[in-house]
Amino acid sequence: MDETGKVASHDAAAQAARAIDNVETVLRAAGATLADVVAWTVLIAADADVAAAYGAIAPRLARAGAPPLVTAARVAGLAVPGALLEISAIAALTAN
Repeated sequence: MDETGKVASHDAAAQAARAIDNVETVLRAAGATLADVVAWTVLIAADADVAAAYGAIAPRLARAGAPPLVTAARVAGLAVPGALLEISAIAALTAN
């Protein structure tokens, strides 16, 4: 989603890239990076979008360091109209 809460594109790769951007924004606000993510969940609404979504996600996760756990599931639909996928992340930070 974009800043307005709407789906910005009808392309799975673009939606995946935007989702990772959104995760990075939240992580940065918490003093973290993609390297701090320990688990990802990816929900994809259509088999045809799997390759495009992972093509957009994989290089960014690889640049972040060791690949974390990624759980993916093909779902019948998503709550946001126009969404082709949904990505969530769990990060672990150590307290100083």
